[in-house]
Amino acid sequence: MASCGGVGGIVRTTTVSIPERGTGRSLSAQLWAPDASRQTAPCPILSLLPGGGAPITSVAWAAERLAASGYVVVVTLPSSGGSTNAYHVAAVSGLDFLESVTNPYRASADSGRVGIAGWSLGARSLSRTQAEDARVDALVAWDNLAVSETGDAGSAACQNTPGTLRPPRVPALGQASETCPTQTDDAKLTAYEQWRRAGVPAMQVVFAGSTHYWWSAQATEAQHDLVHAYTRAWFDRWLKGDTTVTARLLGRAAPELPSRLTSDVLSARFRSAASFDGRACADLRAGC
Repeated sequence: MASCGGVGGIVRTTTVSIPERGTGRSLSAQLWAPDASRQTAPCPILSLLPGGGAPITSVAWAAERLAASGYVVVVTLPSSGGSTNAYHVAAVSGLDFLESVTNPYRASADSGRVGIAGWSLGARSLSRTQAEDARVDALVAWDNLAVSETGDAGSAACQNTPGTLRPPRVPALGQASETCPTQTDDAKLTAYEQWRRAGVPAMQVVFAGSTHYWWSAQATEAQHDLVHAYTRAWFDRWLKGDTTVTARLLGRAAPELPSRLTSDVLSARFRSAASFDGRACADLRAGC
């Protein structure tokens, strides 16, 4: 599949109010799009969610980087900061807006290639979104991929109790912190294993030394670099059809960060794993 181009340059951004699906009330949102002078074709679209009760600015760093990497991105603020349903509705409302004629970047957007990503409660809520919204083609969950929107043992709070189990439908990348030090080394793989058993492409990475706030505006530039490298590579693989990223995702160097070995960036406390493109890797630190 051809890429859209549009990498680098100065991204476009604007704040908007978008209609909430089902109610029509206004939700605050912000849009990002690639540098128009560098685009060669419409780019895939991404709907992003902040963490529970967090503002749009908490994940704006990720949206800006993804737009500079050739994606049209919306971050939507849910109507309630603690409701998994509100977060799910915000994600689909963001996609609705990106597809609509009221999207000022509509000409830059390819609504046939769709990804979703979220942090914390936003990540958990997207377990439902990927299962129910047929438009979605790929998912990245920042701390962490979960079997249900209420979470599981791999969630940052350590003891989340799963609710309705959501069937894996789209390729999913979970990124997790080193919270829950007393749990077993496979705790962060809870949802990943459900994806793997279902035969749906999946990958789980747990970053060494990471906290729950690596995916927020509080993190350092280097932490954002690492998070973005894996996020971009996953979306490039499943939304742009770039199979060259498989070797980078599974190799000894973190994607786009060749000076840092995988064994240096991945947790020694919790296992990271991958199952896609014919590769089955139970422990990425041990090699794949």
